[in-house]
Amino acid sequence: MRTIGILLTILLIILGIAFTALNAQSVELNYLLGSKQLPLAAVLLLSLTIGVVLTGFTLGFSLLKLKAKNKWLESKLKKTQDQLVHTQQ
Repeated sequence: MRTIGILLTILLIILGIAFTALNAQSVELNYLLGSKQLPLAAVLLLSLTIGVVLTGFTLGFSLLKLKAKNKWLESKLKKTQDQLVHTQQ
């Protein structure tokens, strides 16, 4: 299993190098406070990174919300089960 991980890491590094080599031309990035010349590969990777981070935050908050609701439902279920046991006695 460890060998597969190492091979996948090497493959990703090779693909990253090829991606960078194929997208080496500079592009102008305009933002609110100015502009900057950057390699196209850097702009694409920066955009991908920002997208992954924002998606991670969104999914993280959703997961926290679902966990809180799950705990609330579990406590409600336990109370209902306790009431049922007391009613049957």
